[in-house]
Amino acid sequence: MSVRKKIAGTLLYRFGFRDAKLTVFEWLGIGFLCFIALIYLYPLIWMCDSSFRPMFEIFNVPPALFQKPIWQSVQSYSVSSYVSAFTTHNVGLAFFMSILVTGAGIALTLLVCSLCAYGFVYMDFPGRKVLFMVILGTMMLPMATMIAPAYRVISKIGLVNNPLGIILPYAMSAFGVFLLRQFYIRIPFSIVESARVDGAGHLKIWWNIILPLSRPALAALAIVQFRVIWNDFLMPMIVLRSEHFFTLPIRIMLIDSINFNKPYDVIITAGFITALVPMIVFLIFQRHFIEGLTGGVKE
Repeated sequence: MSVRKKIAGTLLYRFGFRDAKLTVFEWLGIGFLCFIALIYLYPLIWMCDSSFRPMFEIFNVPPALFQKPIWQSVQSYSVSSYVSAFTTHNVGLAFFMSILVTGAGIALTLLVCSLCAYGFVYMDFPGRKVLFMVILGTMMLPMATMIAPAYRVISKIGLVNNPLGIILPYAMSAFGVFLLRQFYIRIPFSIVESARVDGAGHLKIWWNIILPLSRPALAALAIVQFRVIWNDFLMPMIVLRSEHFFTLPIRIMLIDSINFNKPYDVIITAGFITALVPMIVFLIFQRHFIEGLTGGVKE
């Protein structure tokens, strides 16, 4: 077997094809999926290429990347747009605020949702099923309809123009409660009963037993919340006032509002950074994400 065939077989095995002897229709299906993936990836590829190019090459048609051989095309690359973004337009500060808000929001979401899910599964109280259905019902509400009530509460407690004002609303996630509850149901109840017989309380059971067993589900929820919080635009735009609190989406909007000599290279660079980070996070934790959505603890 040639080296090329060995490499092809290894790649097919890596992506789930245990037998490399595929039919013509299966090869066509793989080709079609690759074509669809390329369509989705092309904007990111274009943003990556454009972030290193001078302004006058960004909007060339066809794109500058395809006008010359790659080894000639990349000779015009520079990091000037990145330098300008981080030094002149405060993209670095916005990046830090996005990381801070996203990390704190995820931690708060995991804490609150895991406690709520534990209560719905392992604690018996009046109206448990009704309350759970009400929480699920909030998933049907458009996010835009909840902005005004959330802002009113944030304003009443004095958190306008405060990063806590955009972190606290993420404490509760109906999807998070649902995901963790469904995962907790699959944990053998005998484990919890054994801990109760040994005198463990609810808090100790949750911390020492449930949380370690539910790491895949927690990782899946963390990835989902990372995408939601990282890309959020409405809540930071409404709550925040000071520029040094702005997250990346708001910073990009502010740069885009420049009327004269608009720095398209900086806008594209900031957009590329914003789009790249969630993809990196997903690629690193994709195994935990899939396991958390489809797996569970077996008897």
